[in-house]
Amino acid sequence: MTNKVIGDLTGSLATSTGSGGYKGIIRNHGLSFAGITSLRSAWPRRLYLIAAGALVSVVALAGCQPEQRPAGSVEKIGGNASQSVSQSVSAPPKSSTTPVTLSPGQVAAPDPSIPSKPDGIYTPNTNREIYQRISADYQEIAALTNQVNEGKPLPAADILIIYEAAKNARMGTASKPMRLFAREAARSQEFPDAVAFYKSATFLDDPIMAAINGTGMAKDYSPAQRRQAIQKGVINIIYHWSRRYIQQAADSLNPGLVDEAWAIYMGGNVDGKYPNSLSAVAVSRETNFNRPGSIDVPLRQAMSRAQKAAADKDATAYQAAAKDVYSRYHAMFYLSAARYLNEALKSAKDGKIENASVQMIEGLSYYRPIQPQVAKVDPQADKAVVDFYQSDPAKLTVEARDRALAGLNRAADALLLKPTDLVTPADFK
Repeated sequence: MTNKVIGDLTGSLATSTGSGGYKGIIRNHGLSFAGITSLRSAWPRRLYLIAAGALVSVVALAGCQPEQRPAGSVEKIGGNASQSVSQSVSAPPKSSTTPVTLSPGQVAAPDPSIPSKPDGIYTPNTNREIYQRISADYQEIAALTNQVNEGKPLPAADILIIYEAAKNARMGTASKPMRLFAREAARSQEFPDAVAFYKSATFLDDPIMAAINGTGMAKDYSPAQRRQAIQKGVINIIYHWSRRYIQQAADSLNPGLVDEAWAIYMGGNVDGKYPNSLSAVAVSRETNFNRPGSIDVPLRQAMSRAQKAAADKDATAYQAAAKDVYSRYHAMFYLSAARYLNEALKSAKDGKIENASVQMIEGLSYYRPIQPQVAKVDPQADKAVVDFYQSDPAKLTVEARDRALAGLNRAADALLLKPTDLVTPADFK
């Protein structure tokens, strides 16, 4: 793209959006113009133009308001790489006299009087389909990152478009961009322990942007390692997004908030199954450790109890149900972190050093959601886990693996784990 084209684009948008143009709008809302322009030389011209327009549209619609409410791999990456994201995703203005015409990138908002479909355990009372669509954006990003498995470059620009502007998580004029959630100021109030531990109010966004750009903590990562950091970084966002509503409902006892937590956790219904979000991760970990029914179903049952307690305005029952939800969330990430301790070691022992290095980033990325809790109760436990995942893959040992696993297990109470959740070295045989 020539400087003249960029100048024409920025000039026209500046005229239509006021002082600073789209660059000012993006900066004011915590989005990354620098992240886009640093990659623009690799973009096809049409994608660059669309990204700018899409981001302006999302920002203009979302404003500064958090969460407007409408009235491996995730373990299994379905299908091929995403379809072209070059379609327009901008939203038309509303008018009291002119009906709204949807752009190609938009989906009509569902009838709010028709609840989302139940999953066989949890029955939502409200329509939260747009939240279920967040997982579809995750799957698009995962499919794009999987291109490195074919020896292709990481399609950073395409990933950034979906991460910042949302492709699937939009209905009518509403959208739920993942990066907007990751950077909102409210995260500091909702997750103060994580902010304090990572020393960053944007602790959710930081590892993803580093991996997309190949900078910061990811500056020495291979494309395969960047793939894992992006995928598991998005999973971390989805987890915090779901957890946020469980926490909020504890104060308001609003069952609709629990519906939102459920929708984000489950993802979209695909032929009667939910293969694309945290639920799929939970089922995969159950399978890996031969513990069917230990995470996913109990988590949904706990959400159902929380929903009822909120509707009944029973704060005590709600707190008990929420504690069970948190326990199952933590079990998912505990088992994931434990699994890749051993997977990396096995690869290293087989002489597959590159595979081990990728699995170490995968394990470390899965560990991040529970790391602040582990470090708070046992800094040495955290050190053992991090030392393992950041060591030379050619020098991994059984002893180092077992030290890291023992550290995770010492944090079991803080993570609200059950005795049956715990992994021992014998489970790796």
